[in-house]
Amino acid sequence: MNRSVIIAAAVVSIAALADLWVTLRPGLEPIPADAMQAARAKVLEQQKPGDRVVHSPLFTVRELAPLGDLRAKPDKPPADVMSSRRILLIDREDAPMGGFAAPSETIDLPGALVLKIFAPSGDGTASLYALLTQFDANTLHIERPRGRVASRCTQPRAEGGYACPGQPEWLYVARRDLTIDGKSRACLWAHPTNGGAVVFTIPAQPAAPPGRALALTVGAGLADDAVNGTPDGAPVQLDVEQNGRIGEVRVPNRVGWYETTATIVGGAPAQIVITTARDGRRHLCVDARIEEVRVR
Repeated sequence: MNRSVIIAAAVVSIAALADLWVTLRPGLEPIPADAMQAARAKVLEQQKPGDRVVHSPLFTVRELAPLGDLRAKPDKPPADVMSSRRILLIDREDAPMGGFAAPSETIDLPGALVLKIFAPSGDGTASLYALLTQFDANTLHIERPRGRVASRCTQPRAEGGYACPGQPEWLYVARRDLTIDGKSRACLWAHPTNGGAVVFTIPAQPAAPPGRALALTVGAGLADDAVNGTPDGAPVQLDVEQNGRIGEVRVPNRVGWYETTATIVGGAPAQIVITTARDGRRHLCVDARIEEVRVR
């Protein structure tokens, strides 16, 4: 049986079991649809840029349906998110969700519901995106010449990652563990190409709330054996772009890892454009992350 079908069936089964478990719990009255619709309306009224919305895990799939496309999760956010974001929790008044401190504000809702608002617990950094773990079939494409898309790297590889149809087999995106500066480093294979560009797309992120900003850090390095075995190897250029060039990483033919950090805006994708004059043995690996940071 197709793996995706098995996964989908498992998700449906788990949801059904969760509904059954909640239904059989004594003392929990079903939440009417109009009450959940009122909760949705109140969240949309209160929500500010950067807020995270959470709902109690005790709601059934049927009860949650009136939330529609409201982005809400049934689990407590990690500590860095709690530290940096307001949390809006749709909760049951008769069976409160645990793990939270006292809310900064509580709003009563119909049908035994309550909306709890939690102020940020600190001003820490929040991790929003990691290229190494969140890349997909939309991440990489090849431009040849620059500005003209020659291939979108959407073809699954048996070894993992995605190949670029119509391009040399060494042009692909996949996790690799390469020796860089004498240490094993997990990163994404990003071999450049002559006469064109290897382009990574970083998906748009929500705008940062007031007093905070989005920081995109891009790093890259050549495998040690590529440097040591190619004394005349060409440098590799990484341009960081979002509505124009906002930063660069220049990787010389030297052992090491090179990074830059640029401020980006929410609501628009960013790109990492990789080029070189000569692509011989340019065994490059790249990584990137987006963090929400306090503006000092």
